[in-house]
Amino acid sequence: MSTQDEQAVRAAAPYGPTGRLLPPGRRPLAAADVMTAAEVAELLHVSKSTVEDWARRGIVPSKKVGRRRLYIRSKIEALLLEDHAGSVV
Repeated sequence: MSTQDEQAVRAAAPYGPTGRLLPPGRRPLAAADVMTAAEVAELLHVSKSTVEDWARRGIVPSKKVGRRRLYIRSKIEALLLEDHAGSVV
């Protein structure tokens, strides 16, 4: 493979914010991919404090960044779409 070909492949490859190569099928997160507790609360029709409590207890997936807790939209959507055995749909 020539140097030009290698550079083209590298330029097309998705890199994360740390400069590391992302696994195939992954792309860097955009602002629209991250939700606040208030946005999750609105989506789930519960209070913001309930979402925060569920996040602390591990019921709702979240990521703590410093003093902030953020929610990844795809993980929240996956939680809503989970098929729990014995649940009423």
